[in-house]
Amino acid sequence: MRVIQPWVQAAARPGVFFVLGAVTAVFMAVFAAVLVPAIELASGAPPPDVALLQTPADFFAWLRSGGAEVRRLYGLFLVADTFYPVVYALFLGAWLWRLEPWGRLWPLPVWAAAADYVENLAHALLLYAYPAEPAAPAVVAFVATPVKWAFIALTLLALLGRALGRRR
Repeated sequence: MRVIQPWVQAAARPGVFFVLGAVTAVFMAVFAAVLVPAIELASGAPPPDVALLQTPADFFAWLRSGGAEVRRLYGLFLVADTFYPVVYALFLGAWLWRLEPWGRLWPLPVWAAAADYVENLAHALLLYAYPAEPAAPAVVAFVATPVKWAFIALTLLALLGRALGRRR
């Protein structure tokens, strides 16, 4: 974390913080308004990154049922999701830093991003291996996805708690 801390501190500077916030919002909008709906339309289900507890069997069934178009769209999703975790980790970490400099909570979004990268790598390996269905990366993704969402939830709760604490 000592390597990442200076980056979070730099991201907490007002100008950088607001640019990161805007970039985070653009990423969220593209995912929510374009990529996720396109994948849902093609497959009938959301991408595995947004499904909290998708078993390996569920993932393989989703990948098979969606055909080549879903695999193509999901590949695009994973390319975009290569950049998004670092953006949201810096933005949310900087936000926590701004609320509590030198506090202990700023690493929460960094851990979320780390889990997100593990999840993305596992899904990319599964996409690359298709039509094979290797169990190990599927299990890794199955574990990484809820861990990512848990750290994101903890981050949002920490932001809310710190923001409310400052108002008193």
